[in-house]
Amino acid sequence: MLHVDILFNQLQKRKNEPAPVKTAIDNIVDVRNKIDDVINEAKSICTEPQGNKRRRRNNSSYDHRVAALEVCENIVNSANDFNPKIIW
Repeated sequence: MLHVDILFNQLQKRKNEPAPVKTAIDNIVDVRNKIDDVINEAKSICTEPQGNKRRRRNNSSYDHRVAALEVCENIVNSANDFNPKIIW
């Protein structure tokens, strides 16, 4: 995820400016809010044949959505914990 790399690079600087870090976190929050669109787009692009393969039990769109939301939440919460002096 490009947004995570940008946030990581901002947090690795010796002197963190609040504005770029806040912008990076806001970008991740925007991605989290659009997660349903991302999942639907990924489904439409998927070229894997839907044959008679045995599916895994937890391979549903709902599970993918929940996992993606949890990852985004963890990233944002960790960034906020790491850099508490950001002005909101």
